[in-house]
Amino acid sequence: MTTLLGTGSYGVQEASRFAEVNSRTASRWLVGAGKDRRGKFLSSDIPTVRGRFALSFLDLVDLLVVGRFREEGVSLQTVRQVYSRLQRDLDTPHPFCHRQLLTDGRTVFMHTLTGMGDHHLEEVLTGQRAMPEILEPYLRQIEYSNDSNTAMRWNIARGVVLDPSRAFGKPVVASEGTTTFAIARAYWANAKNVDLVADLFRISPESVRLAVDFEQKYAA
Repeated sequence: MTTLLGTGSYGVQEASRFAEVNSRTASRWLVGAGKDRRGKFLSSDIPTVRGRFALSFLDLVDLLVVGRFREEGVSLQTVRQVYSRLQRDLDTPHPFCHRQLLTDGRTVFMHTLTGMGDHHLEEVLTGQRAMPEILEPYLRQIEYSNDSNTAMRWNIARGVVLDPSRAFGKPVVASEGTTTFAIARAYWANAKNVDLVADLFRISPESVRLAVDFEQKYAA
């Protein structure tokens, strides 16, 4: 039996909002299109249940990195090849979740290129917007496990964290542990009364504001 404890669970649309990737594009990368699953190359850690598809926390981080490369114009074919090569070189099913991308990202990717000869990606990595400028602002928000060197939580916004060990990975106010959705919903249901909501949840007014700001940015 699959457990979501410590794994996280996100619907495709939810994950797309967090990773800032078009939901149809994300669905194609993760599920594919048509009977032959055209365009699929990312896999999910969570089995499909009654046709419903979900992503784990590590799947989400992979999606984030792929989205940033595509945003920079790196071809999907190149991203596929790099992803597959790094899976082997780093010996992990989630290469874009590996700490080494942050600590030595340029070397990791350039080493990969030596066996591929893809000048498009090489130009991106060595040009004005090299790998650190593409990925580092996002990877700096991620904390990595000292044991596995893989992503373990994402400080996605000021005061808000995605942590698969808390609330199944849903965004929570880091200092409180309450989901931003619950706080924001109470805020809108109570005439935007910050102090009242803070009293209801026994949290600070600042935590209420952080939750509302996050939900306003990432709401469907």
